[in-house]
Amino acid sequence: MIKVLFITLIFLIPFMSTAKSTKITYKLSMPEPQSHIFEVQMKLDQVNEKDIELILPVWRPGRYFIFDFASGVFDFNVMDENNKSLLWKKINKCTWKIETANSKNITVSYKVFANETGLRTRGLDENHGFVNGAAVFMYAEKYRKLPLELEVVPFGDWHVTTGLESSEGKPNQFTAPDYDYFVDCPLEIGNQTDFDFDVDGKKHVISFFGEANYDRQKLIDDFTKIIRKNYELWDFIPYDRYIFIVHCGPQSGGGTEHINSTVVGVKPETLENDQLYIDFLRLISHEFFHTWNVKQIRPKGITPYDYTKENYTEELWVAEGGTSYYDGLMLLRTGQYKVQDFYDEIANAVEQDRRRPGNKVQSLAESSFDAWVKFWKNTSNKLNMESDYYVKGSHVSMILDLEIRNRTDNKKTLDEVFTTLLERYPLGSSGYTNHDFRLICEDITGTSFKEFFDKYVYGTDEINWEEFLSYAGLKLASNDSTIQPVVGIYASQHGDKVIIDEVAKGSSAEDCGLQAGDEITAVDSVRLSYQELENKLTALEEGQKVEFIVFREKKLKKVILTLQNRKVPNYLVVPELSSTEKQIRIYEDWLKTGWNGNN
Repeated sequence: MIKVLFITLIFLIPFMSTAKSTKITYKLSMPEPQSHIFEVQMKLDQVNEKDIELILPVWRPGRYFIFDFASGVFDFNVMDENNKSLLWKKINKCTWKIETANSKNITVSYKVFANETGLRTRGLDENHGFVNGAAVFMYAEKYRKLPLELEVVPFGDWHVTTGLESSEGKPNQFTAPDYDYFVDCPLEIGNQTDFDFDVDGKKHVISFFGEANYDRQKLIDDFTKIIRKNYELWDFIPYDRYIFIVHCGPQSGGGTEHINSTVVGVKPETLENDQLYIDFLRLISHEFFHTWNVKQIRPKGITPYDYTKENYTEELWVAEGGTSYYDGLMLLRTGQYKVQDFYDEIANAVEQDRRRPGNKVQSLAESSFDAWVKFWKNTSNKLNMESDYYVKGSHVSMILDLEIRNRTDNKKTLDEVFTTLLERYPLGSSGYTNHDFRLICEDITGTSFKEFFDKYVYGTDEINWEEFLSYAGLKLASNDSTIQPVVGIYASQHGDKVIIDEVAKGSSAEDCGLQAGDEITAVDSVRLSYQELENKLTALEEGQKVEFIVFREKKLKKVILTLQNRKVPNYLVVPELSSTEKQIRIYEDWLKTGWNGNN
């Protein structure tokens, strides 16, 4: 055994030294941005391989979905140090195999069609460019851990905003310690407005692309509150400089977390409407919390990333659902969210939980695992057959927090579970599992959480909201006896078409035969816009009949819907006036506000 090991090491040493001596550099150009085409050059110097396989990822971190990035690649070419063409062939949908012919220095060039800014992958037009590295830059697995350099050639007078380290004295040149870090630092390229600010000695940048009426100082002040509150919780800052890339436009929305930055979308009107602006701050809170939960603490199933296929994991309810719970809780702790707003959010959570049939079908662990094959597919029966690791995950995170507080007389909280998770499974470790997460809950409380996890993580038991909320002196006032008319269709606008996305189980729409995928062409012989349809359906009363003309499988079909009343859950969260000292103690520490039985 000792001899075998010795021989193995002899062969490994030259292999490792060769890999480490290889230098990787990229160059990104955009000479004609209106064409939506990026030009990429990749140089591999001091290679010693018979052949090299270059891979373009099939997914991007932060979105657990298989994309088709490789389909946008064209004009792929390879040259040696003497400017002689080398042979290559594509061996699968995302891999190009190069025959080096013993060349030591290789230059790869290719072009990428980029017109997907809304998906936060890659986009280029006459206004700006955006790059998520996983959608644009190829890599060789053997050299994935090597440091690398990037040169960006912006169009015209454009500039680059990114979390990558700048090369000193070299404009638009950047460095990264390895490929994973490189593609986790997106690039915003254009005439975006960058404004810097410091928080406790750490530099931050808001990089704003688009036109809107916004108050720069208000954004800085509000972002600072969120940043500081996270600092208090984690007591560890994993970056020296952080970038908030904001895309502002009429169709903008959503966000993606990165290692030292985030990319978020916002509509112009959001910044002028108080309620919509709070929703925007919640998005910022969500993505910033991910700086720790996902970017520093990762489930085992996505550690390390495998960019060539799905990375299955049962822990997305912690990674995304836990973050969804904290995004609102953090705003409450900063004072940007009112207590009554949080009450209303809880009431809405209970209603969502109890009105989604899929919660009784699919467990949280299964929803997490199936993210790659179900969650992002928006299937027609999604509401009825699937749970949601974001929403349901936030619900279970909330009741887990309350359960921990109740068992320990508020001496321990979910905050400590997450900070302990970071201590035990920091970035670079093997990652955590649901079992590891459960063990931390048990270690800090000294009690078993097997039954809790069996019910709410691996099972589909209905949450006893009344019991869990009572731990914090809150009461769920129910109006379940209220009977309301329910149409039961979920539709969306596609250009000038209104398409049914889902039909709720047990609804009037299901009873009459309306189906997901139906295009609603007319209602009572009148063609309606999406908003007009919503207004009409909202005004319907029990027993009223409505004629739908739908376009289904290239045929027009008439459907008569008779509106029926259904039992619709409607809740209100209020403090319990007779709460005990323990309940009040939990309430005040949980919500970081004084007890007010009249609240």
